[in-house]
Order: sequence, then structure tokens, then C-alpha cells
Amino acid sequence: MSDDGAVIEWLHDVVGIDGFRRVVRRGPSGILVSKFQEGFAARLHETVDALPGMFDHDIVSSRFADFAAADPARARTESWRLAINAVIDEAAKTPGLARDAVAEVRAGVDSVAAILDTILWTSPAGPEARAPEPSEVAARDDILARMNADRGLFTRHYGMFEGVPVENHCPGAQVARRLFGQGWTICTGTPV
Repeated sequence: MSDDGAVIEWLHDVVGIDGFRRVVRRGPSGILVSKFQEGFAARLHETVDALPGMFDHDIVSSRFADFAAADPARARTESWRLAINAVIDEAAKTPGLARDAVAEVRAGVDSVAAILDTILWTSPAGPEARAPEPSEVAARDDILARMNADRGLFTRHYGMFEGVPVENHCPGAQVARRLFGQGWTICTGTPV
């Protein structure tokens, strides 16, 4: 099998990927690459562990209620995004948490909020929950299936190199799944 440099060269020259990539793991069943420096995934999960309030349903729901009541015309998904970021703001005051690491968590929250916005296209607003439309539930089910698939929403397949697939898997996929479930439940008033 070729060296890692050949894989990176193939990604650039054949697939057309610009920017940094590194080979994380390679074997007979596939090659895993990352666009992040070594240690990023561990640091991301350490940061998330230092922000436990972002997964506390009661804390986020309370903040959500405040934002939704303050602007009843605001989409519920945006109120959820603001609420979870407010919880992160409070936790980020903890000494030792790096600003850039917290910003990476916020980027993940923004991505999940964008998915929720896409699925909840009726844009429910205000403090009162409204059950989702059947088409929104179907879209949620589709997204959940894609989130949980082996090569789904959080995996990018670049192609085959020397007969094995080359893929990139989001290191924050597990966190995004939890946030999606929380956001859906708070925004719709229905469990995932």
C-alpha cells in the first residue's frame, strides 16, 4: 500500500480537495482522513465534557423559554440556538477553557440549528410548542436514519484509492446527535 503522502496527493490532484488533510488510520477496509490537526477530536470532547449544562434539558429549556418569551416572533429553532449558546457562555467562564475550543463547539451548535431550521420549515415561533407537521416528522426520521448510518450524514466518502474507500468522519457526530435530539424536543414539544 502507498504511503500517506500518496493518499493526500490523490485527494488534492484527483478528488480536488483543497486545504489540509491527514491520514488518521488506514487498513484493508478503508482509509480515514481528517481535516483537523492531531488531537482535535480529543480536545473537542474534553471541551464538551467541561460544558455539561448544554445537555441539561431543564437548564436549556429554561433559557429557551426566556428567549422565546422575549421575542414571540422569533423562530423556536433560533430561540433554542440562543439558549444553548447562553448556557455555553456561562460555562465558558470556567478557568482553563480555551476560547477557540468553545468556538468549535458553537460551530457545531450552529450546524445542528441549521439542520433543525431545514426540517422545521414551517418555522414555528414563540413560547408555545406546536406539534410538527407530518412532513416535518418524516424529514426528522430521514435525518435520524442518515445520522445513525455507518456512512451517513457525518461521513464524507471521497472515492476509492488503491481499491479501498477514503472517508472523513466528523469527530463531533456523537455530540451533534445529542444536540439534535434536544433541539427537536424543545422546539416541537415532542420527543425524538
